[in-house]
Amino acid sequence: MALNDKLFVPKDIVCPICGKEFKRYLLRKKQFSLDKRDIDYRPVYLGSINPRYFNVCVCPHCYYAAEDKFFCPLMSQEDARRKAFLDNHKSQWEAANRVKAASSGQQIWKDVEAEKLRELTPTNIAILRQIKPLLERVAGGLAGKGKPFNELQKDGDLEAAIRSWELAAICSKARKANHRLLGYTYLNAAWTARDAAEQSTAPEAQQHYRDFEKAYLKEAVSFLTITNAATGVDDAFMPDGTRIPKENIPQSRVFEIMYILAGASRLLGNVEQSNKFLEQIIYGSSGAQGIILWFVNQAREMRHETNTMPNMPIPQDEPDGDDQGEDSE
Repeated sequence: MALNDKLFVPKDIVCPICGKEFKRYLLRKKQFSLDKRDIDYRPVYLGSINPRYFNVCVCPHCYYAAEDKFFCPLMSQEDARRKAFLDNHKSQWEAANRVKAASSGQQIWKDVEAEKLRELTPTNIAILRQIKPLLERVAGGLAGKGKPFNELQKDGDLEAAIRSWELAAICSKARKANHRLLGYTYLNAAWTARDAAEQSTAPEAQQHYRDFEKAYLKEAVSFLTITNAATGVDDAFMPDGTRIPKENIPQSRVFEIMYILAGASRLLGNVEQSNKFLEQIIYGSSGAQGIILWFVNQAREMRHETNTMPNMPIPQDEPDGDDQGEDSE
């Protein structure tokens, strides 16, 4: 059933891959608020509006997909001029804040890997055009519903919501996103599938969505495990012997990733692997404060639990992170 149109802000978008125009329906940010978090850090929202269903922009013509901040639509000359002006002011503001933070001994992290996805290279565009048949197959089951993909998203269609994240993951791979960003994309897909299962009443539909959740959660664990290895002091290697590139991310994000891996592994039935990540959190947290202390305390609780903990308290602050779709949380 279609949601109230007043919940959305319509925006005309030109797809950078196929060049066709479509209408994007942006959810108004004031329509939702965080209630609690699951064992794998999934945000659960108050009310009936779930922003995860609407976080991914999908072209209804070629099915190119990405979170809004990474979609990179074609712009008019005026839009390009305005963006250049804002980017210039943003860079000046960031530079001033870095100087201010350095003078007080603080550090400001700029997510270079996420910044790479804010622009589409000619190579990206060529590859994304080549994989159109794959994207069409992933979204093909929705074609029979008689509405464009973006309209189905606005209606809160559960299958469209789940598939939007899968399409975004495929496109991110084509754009050579790093393991961390791919891990979070699949994690959001798993969370969305869980949302759908909880919202459904028919047993067959619930099982259908749970199957999606399990598959996406496995992908998320795979990518984030590599990310976790990339943040260590010692060199880490892939099974084929390839060295995993180091990634210098804030300590709060390192603990967040370990916590997600612990919870997700537990949900997948791998308690032994989960406990290893919990031990990394608990024994690597000397002098922990703020959000890191929250992860440590929750890890201690999880270590003594055999089941999920669906009513966990919300952390008092959250690490800065573009790769989680923070704009919608």
